[in-house]
Amino acid sequence: AGWRVPQKLVGHTDKVTALAVGPDSTVYSASRDGTVRAWSGTDGSHLRTLDDHSETVIALVIGGPNGAVYGSVYGNTTGLISMWSGTDGRWQGTLEGDAENTVGPLAVTEDGTVFAADTDYSIQVWSDREHLRTLIGHTDWISALVIGTQGRLYSGSCDTTIRVWSVANGTHLSTLKGHTASVLTMAVGLDGTVYSGSSDTTIRVWSADDGMLLRTLLGHTDIVLSVAVDSAGTIFSRSTDDTMRVWCGATGTCRHVLTVSVGDLAAPLVIGQDNKLYTLDMGDMAITVW
Repeated sequence: AGWRVPQKLVGHTDKVTALAVGPDSTVYSASRDGTVRAWSGTDGSHLRTLDDHSETVIALVIGGPNGAVYGSVYGNTTGLISMWSGTDGRWQGTLEGDAENTVGPLAVTEDGTVFAADTDYSIQVWSDREHLRTLIGHTDWISALVIGTQGRLYSGSCDTTIRVWSVANGTHLSTLKGHTASVLTMAVGLDGTVYSGSSDTTIRVWSADDGMLLRTLLGHTDIVLSVAVDSAGTIFSRSTDDTMRVWCGATGTCRHVLTVSVGDLAAPLVIGQDNKLYTLDMGDMAITVW
């Protein structure tokens, strides 16, 4: 590949289903083995296994004033969303709400407001562990949620649209249209620029100010499963064409193409605070660090 030499974080005994990185660079991973593990972002050592948990978590996010860990629990037998302390990994309880089934993607603001995509195409919202409201508008499964700048929440859906919401009151502000198939992944740059990947094989770049389409990145030949952007504006993307591409954020030019097996729709791609890149390969029980 000639780009970076990858390392592995090994410890899970079944496939890893979700990844997240905290503000202190701690890496969190969830697995079908029923555990959520925390790893050092410095040397990759295993720090702890989070308390009181035995179910599969399908989405992870870190947020709130104390860097708490939130996970969407598959099957909803103990609660929609489990919470753990980001300091010592102790279980902090669950969030309940209007949703009756498993919730999917999550997003959390700095003050701890939690957003979760429900299977009925709505977004559930909690604050201080109380269910606040339900955001309605999408007409198909919501595949991605990200917190943007200027107090905005972005939701990407299989209805091909990206909806923009007010974090403060849930008002629908606008709808970004351009993709011709499901929007499966999103990321937000430090300047608020929004990046979206789709089943239409493209990555689209949107202005944070007015939602205008800035450019379309072409190169993948199959579904774009995950997109991430680092602090320098470099864009990373993974696709079912079994490649990971590295793009120049300023020009949209593809700089590197790496062969990485994907094989299914679970291909997390996250950036650490130090711009380390964390990925999974097909059926992998380990996390790859680039």
